[in-house]
Amino acid sequence: MPTRALLVCAWALAFASPETAFADSLELTGTAPERVNLSFSVGIEVGLVIPVATKPLCPSGAECLFGAGAAIGIPLSYRWNQGTELGFDYEFWILNSDGVYEAAVAQAFTALLRQSFLVDRSVRPVLRARGGLLLLGPTFGVDTLGGTLELAFGGEAEMNRNMLFSFTLGGQLLWTQPFTTSSDGVARSQDGGVNAALVLRIGIHYLL
Repeated sequence: MPTRALLVCAWALAFASPETAFADSLELTGTAPERVNLSFSVGIEVGLVIPVATKPLCPSGAECLFGAGAAIGIPLSYRWNQGTELGFDYEFWILNSDGVYEAAVAQAFTALLRQSFLVDRSVRPVLRARGGLLLLGPTFGVDTLGGTLELAFGGEAEMNRNMLFSFTLGGQLLWTQPFTTSSDGVARSQDGGVNAALVLRIGIHYLL
């Protein structure tokens, strides 16, 4: 399904959803005390990584270091009542590396900006941007450093007063410093360039 169609479906689902669990307090007092102050949010996300541009890490004639894999992330943030979140995210990817490594692991330490819309609904659209440091190597080792940048969209649904379920589709860019993999002697990321992947994620977030 095209990206635009997914975005339209997310907004339509949000408008069709019932009001948030806090609707009664909003109507009675004009504010929602639980949401006026900052809330601390901690979550766990799992996802599927689908590479779409791999030339810097997979030069012509060499085994590919950047194959499909799984993502596991732990976002920590502060959340305002209008749906804005600022925080930090640690995520690692376990990737197929065609035997170059037993398992290639990319670790990202990123700053996080997240905005949810239609906050009076129990299901609502979400936009998220992240960027920061990237570490890449064999099984949590580090062969090279770099950076990563992501823009994602999706939605979140209230499960109860303190728990949210999220689903997102993100486009993520990765770049690394030049390095050579010792197992095959191949020089990688020598001419710059950017790797890219699509990442599908689902997650559970707790408001404390």
